[in-house]
Amino acid sequence: MIKIGYVSPVNPEKDRMAWSGTYYNTFQAIKNAGVEVKWISYTKHRFLFKGLTKSASLLYKIKYGKGSSTHSRLMSQLHSLFINSKSLNDVDLLFIPGQIDIVAGIKKDIPKIYYTDGTFKRMVNYYWFDFSSRAIREGNRMEKLAVQNATYNFRASHWAAKSTIEDYGANKNNTYVFPFGADVPNTIKKAKIPDYKNKKLKLLFSGKEWERKGGDIAVEAVNYLNSVGINSRLYIVGISELPKSIKNTKYLKFIGYLDKNDANDYKKYLNLYHECNAFILPTRAECAGLVFAESNAFGMPIFTTDTGGIADYVIDGKNGYRLPLSASGVNFGKCIERAYKNQEFGKLSNGSREVYLSSTSWKAWSDHFKYFIEKDFR
Repeated sequence: MIKIGYVSPVNPEKDRMAWSGTYYNTFQAIKNAGVEVKWISYTKHRFLFKGLTKSASLLYKIKYGKGSSTHSRLMSQLHSLFINSKSLNDVDLLFIPGQIDIVAGIKKDIPKIYYTDGTFKRMVNYYWFDFSSRAIREGNRMEKLAVQNATYNFRASHWAAKSTIEDYGANKNNTYVFPFGADVPNTIKKAKIPDYKNKKLKLLFSGKEWERKGGDIAVEAVNYLNSVGINSRLYIVGISELPKSIKNTKYLKFIGYLDKNDANDYKKYLNLYHECNAFILPTRAECAGLVFAESNAFGMPIFTTDTGGIADYVIDGKNGYRLPLSASGVNFGKCIERAYKNQEFGKLSNGSREVYLSSTSWKAWSDHFKYFIEKDFR
């Protein structure tokens, strides 16, 4: 049986929150593919690790200015020292989610999978702004080192995979798309179809960053829907406090921040996907977005923007609609209005479940990985 070493800074068998649950869920998905997998930690000496990392971050800032210290050879060399080389001796393959510093730094001659949802070039001036020119050069250099040091490059979308190949010279035959899955129970209640007879509609918005997720655009869309006679309400979850500008706005149901590690909060969070009729996220920037996988799991139609890697999670006309970044709240409102008047929500709901089962579930991820191990790993 193939033995896989899973490299991560937290215990992927127990920590369900780190990187939005990606460590935990990919570990379980690999395990469910029928291979042996063990955690390889490099943060055992936690205080020493944190102390040296802090010092390295200061040195990075002095040398490069504003940037990402993780995307530097300095941090790569330092963090790689904490990996016990003996722990790599009995594994056939290394799986490294994120952690570009570790991917680039491990020099042991062993096949490696580098799994991430973006590339440095895609992130600059998209998620990250005002980086110095030196930091950008170093970041691109690091990304290329990691891509070249990886035997296989797994990406969470075609958007990220395309950049990996075109911007960093990855072998397209060894570059794969593995969309993120949804961390939801096996048994769930599907999202409700709208009450067409009484012209009622419940929309769900979920995001911690109000501006980047397009919160104001979502509010404007709901205001438009109410203005044309569709009694709509926007349920807002993720942020801890509403912006002052909309605190007195009608049609809003503020839920606030819910902690998925808390059983009661998690139950409330999942119930929102059942109670609401559609998901709206006019996001300004998105590599993938686990909320799309969650919406698909509940058979929830999605209205979002055509940006980043979203096209792998939201397929126009099948499980929702992607509008251009230039779309206003009124544009979103009109799109939802058309789908509502055409009573498309049932069709879109079925489409969401199809996308979930075939692509954006961890079961689909595990099946895809099993196929990779049996057919492509060599």
